[in-house]
Amino acid sequence: MKQIRWVEASDLFDGFGYVKATSALASLLESGFDPTMDHPRLHVNFDNGQGLLMPSEIGGRVGLKFVTVAPSNPAQGLDRIQGIFSLLDSATLTPLLQCDGAALTLLRTASMTAATVQRLSPPEKPRTAIFGSGPQAVAHALALRHATSTNQIHLFARNPTTSQAVISRLVSEGFDASIGDSGQLANADIVITATSSAQPLFAADDLKANAIIAAVGSHDPNSRELPGELMASGSVYVESRDSALREAGDVVMAISEGHLAKSSLIELKDLFGSSVDVNGDERRIYKSTGMSWQDLAIMAAVEKEL
Repeated sequence: MKQIRWVEASDLFDGFGYVKATSALASLLESGFDPTMDHPRLHVNFDNGQGLLMPSEIGGRVGLKFVTVAPSNPAQGLDRIQGIFSLLDSATLTPLLQCDGAALTLLRTASMTAATVQRLSPPEKPRTAIFGSGPQAVAHALALRHATSTNQIHLFARNPTTSQAVISRLVSEGFDASIGDSGQLANADIVITATSSAQPLFAADDLKANAIIAAVGSHDPNSRELPGELMASGSVYVESRDSALREAGDVVMAISEGHLAKSSLIELKDLFGSSVDVNGDERRIYKSTGMSWQDLAIMAAVEKEL
């Protein structure tokens, strides 16, 4: 078998980067691609965690990502999320290249958020609040800076040690970054939630009436970062209606509580297809669960670029 090329994480972030990843995702959606046609994510429960198998096929390429989530790993000095992605030729299913699955997840999640927020009419140089002190906090700040010119970041997180590490990293990257308070949250133009919380992180009244909110922290129908009242307070955008109803607890629970109707969900294919008029005076809420096609779109572009 032909040797499979390994793409280093440094190639993903430095050689390719957030700008090209954001562009690859937006271009695919603008071409008319419908995420509803993607293969669903498969969940496998193990004794010490969970495995997620994410297959996709677009054009001449197949993508297959397998990641594991092991909650006890950080206490052992290991990453909570690990995995591998493989890019294959769709005609022969021959493997072409591979990369670290967790690194790719980091790149595509933040880049998809950036591409979506860019479409939701953000103000110039928005003030941004980020919940969470994991790798996605830094990734989202970097991706959003290219998409929106944001520079002021206020961080909200429970762990003071990791929070300060994130602040230090952001400052080293040139951001005006600090630990946030309730007043700064109330004035935030963009709010990103990237946590493992199963309960809402704040109340609807804690945010501006025209804030952009992106919730990316969970893909579990029984967990949510946003309260139902918030989901009812503006337009709700999802990657696909089917995936949101399967995996987005923020959406599923808001519907079950009577705050949200299935028919009101706006899919990304319509947002990027320019069939949706975005109202910059209302709240715009993006709930992501992450989908297989996003990994494939980026790695197919990486294959051509690097």
